[in-house]
Amino acid sequence: MRFTGLAKLAVTAVMAGATALAVPAVAQAAIPVSGGTPVLVNGVAGCTLTAAGYDAAGTPVAFTAAHCSDRINAPVVLRGDPGAGVIGTVATRNEILDYSVIRLNPGVVVPVRQPGVTGRGAPPEFGDVVCKDGMSTGHTCGITWQRDGNEFWSHACAGYGDSGGPVTRDGRLVGLLSGGHMPPAAGSVGSVGAILPSCLHPVQSPVFLPALAYSFDAIVTDATDRNWPGRGFRMA
Repeated sequence: MRFTGLAKLAVTAVMAGATALAVPAVAQAAIPVSGGTPVLVNGVAGCTLTAAGYDAAGTPVAFTAAHCSDRINAPVVLRGDPGAGVIGTVATRNEILDYSVIRLNPGVVVPVRQPGVTGRGAPPEFGDVVCKDGMSTGHTCGITWQRDGNEFWSHACAGYGDSGGPVTRDGRLVGLLSGGHMPPAAGSVGSVGAILPSCLHPVQSPVFLPALAYSFDAIVTDATDRNWPGRGFRMA
């Protein structure tokens, strides 16, 4: 936290006397990707996709955390299947809302809806229970401690590698996981944040840093207002 081969083609030529027969090329089926899919950005940064779908231009795209990469055009591969090849490249990034848009390679992957996610929703308020999915700690849930504009803090267990993961409430995508961070409302209690570890497993509860996330609606609005890749995003 802030805290891959290309589609394979097989051609067989069989010679019989002066006659050559060629078997048509067969492409490997596109691999489904969705919110919660683990990826490696630029070959080193393990992160998690927030959601996958299509932007207003009909381009297949996915979102993850901006801090997973430090440059545009960084290649992205599947964490669990790097031999599948480059599934896309970072098309744009915003460090303020900590999001990147990945332009997906339709010859390698296809966007699908994350199971259990019915749509998008507004960011949670104090007391709401949210859940997150990530590469390192899987599916965990916790109470929301604070919301401040487009940011909100929860006690869902999250650690390194979960960055970019989807945060959901009642089956709706509400945020992009950014990192471990004490909420401003913690006041003087926030001073313990310097000694609290990131979460490695839910059994640590409650002794780990709360998780900071950004409103996914705000992220899509930002990309749309800037006319960036990902504008007008709709989930698969």
